[in-house]
Amino acid sequence: MIKKIFGHFFSILFLPLLLPLYGTFYVIYTNPFYFPDSPSYMLTVIRIALLTFFFPAFTIGLLSALKFIKSVNMFDRQDRIIPYIAAGFFYIWAYVVFLREGFNPQITFILLGSTIAVFVDFMINILFTKVSMHATGAGGMIAVIMILLPYSYVNVLPLFLITIVCAGCVGAARLALKAHTEREVYLGYMTGFVSFMIAAIFFRG
Repeated sequence: MIKKIFGHFFSILFLPLLLPLYGTFYVIYTNPFYFPDSPSYMLTVIRIALLTFFFPAFTIGLLSALKFIKSVNMFDRQDRIIPYIAAGFFYIWAYVVFLREGFNPQITFILLGSTIAVFVDFMINILFTKVSMHATGAGGMIAVIMILLPYSYVNVLPLFLITIVCAGCVGAARLALKAHTEREVYLGYMTGFVSFMIAAIFFRG
């Protein structure tokens, strides 16, 4: 019982679709001079939330309601194909919009890394095996803090250590719920971390 509570708590708290939004909060927190007024950063948060969380989550819920997928949990590899494509579409949309606007490069970097991660997981899911999307997000979180560390105006070491602990809890949560094997969790960590390292090649702070 305790394992299930632990597993559900961390699985919900670190839903993969929430990670770009968490990354946005991180950038706002560590770079307050980029967002001097409240309306500016609130509008950014709302746009990120709509494009990377609300629209993809609504699409997945609709697919489940229409029986295109068995469950929103997407335990089967086949159930993940259409949601991956839908999420990838919205993530590309978000990235292109922010890139063309010449918006904050750190947030644009997070959107690019998230988009790459979605499509890397999609290809692995199609060709080889299921990947833990939660672990992918956790691995991406660690990479984001490492890459953006030189651009931070605050001490992020405590936050970085907390993120590592949370990333471990996310993997443990997925295993506790028997949603993934150890291999799928480790593969998720790797794809998330590598995806953001690839995005870093194109990042210009």
